[in-house]
Amino acid sequence: MACTDPEGPPEPAGERETVLLPLANLMHHKLRTVLCAAAVGIGVGMMVVQLSLSHGTLNEVAGRMESVDAELIVLPRHANVIFQGGAIFPDTYVHLIQSAELDGRPVVDRAVPVFLDTIRLGGQQQRLFGIDPDDMPGFLGSRRLEAGEVFPGGRAFKDRLETLRGDQRRYDPELVRPEDLHAGCELLIDTRLARVGGYKVGDETDVFGHRFRIVGIVEAGVAGRVFAPIQTIRHILNGGVPWSSMFFVKLRDPEQAEAAADLLSGKLNATVELKTQYGSLLRDSFAQMYTYINLASGVALAVCFLFIMLTMYTLILERTREIGVLRSLGATRRYVLRTVLCESMLICALGTAFGIALAYGVRAVVTVAMPLSTVDIQARFLLLAVGVGLVGGAVSALYPGYRAARLDPATALSYE
Repeated sequence: MACTDPEGPPEPAGERETVLLPLANLMHHKLRTVLCAAAVGIGVGMMVVQLSLSHGTLNEVAGRMESVDAELIVLPRHANVIFQGGAIFPDTYVHLIQSAELDGRPVVDRAVPVFLDTIRLGGQQQRLFGIDPDDMPGFLGSRRLEAGEVFPGGRAFKDRLETLRGDQRRYDPELVRPEDLHAGCELLIDTRLARVGGYKVGDETDVFGHRFRIVGIVEAGVAGRVFAPIQTIRHILNGGVPWSSMFFVKLRDPEQAEAAADLLSGKLNATVELKTQYGSLLRDSFAQMYTYINLASGVALAVCFLFIMLTMYTLILERTREIGVLRSLGATRRYVLRTVLCESMLICALGTAFGIALAYGVRAVVTVAMPLSTVDIQARFLLLAVGVGLVGGAVSALYPGYRAARLDPATALSYE
């Protein structure tokens, strides 16, 4: 059915022709159409990949940390959870945490100390988790041990240090024999890191100037990709002083998690968060990175849509006479504007589809080239890409469409 307009006579084409005419224009200029769509596609694809890579990696790290059998995480106040490491908390914090009471009753089941540091393994920097061998079941959970065992030498080294310590909290590091330390130099890694680095049980690598053996490979999804006995790490880096980087806290009653977090936060003068809030801590630590991603994506898309605007403006100048013919045949200003908008929207729709396909292609490449990175293309990112692509196409065509609609038919017909 033909549309009418109060400005003038009926339009010469219906809704179907309103799409066919812009489509014919695009097919007539195939190279220009492909270049415009590619420009939009690159911008949209870059936005989707950046969001998927940043969010995917952080969500994967948060998910692994949340797999630990605990309810609370104790961190240094104002600490950056990404770059945190070293010995921050003295061993007295273990007693402070475990002695916490609510309504006169103990609230903490156990406090699990963790010593964090960074090593290079699998060609990348990896966060090393120093964990007591007796606390490892809480980290492994239901995940299978694919090969090897969990710190057999680390347990023996722990027992050796207990005999040296006696009734004291300290021991003389000079009394530790090289063969005892060598027995405790063990690593447990996850299957993704083992696959990337080609590691197997029995392989050795240099860590902190010592030869560490890989004694076990566990199913991916545990809190860290690399674990070592905390007693070994403390001995090498801290002279055996039992300080820690953070604590996981297992409560007697998980329903008291929020109350226990408030209690411990005041008692310890530290940051105490629910384990489920670790993802929020990560996102806060990466707030500046997200700002950069948004700015970079915005600038790239702005350039793409300015390119579309320039292209549409150039097309209007080239078709001035054609627009005059349409107007003389009864096409209204609204019809001309709608035609220009439709052409721009078709370009951007094609570009958005290309950008989404490009994002999936990049994800496949990243999976092969950077297997420890996670590109999580979520539905909300795809919806955002479609919305940005279509809205951007409409906005970039408004001025060219307005100019085309305002052309005087007589002037346009005389245009050379």
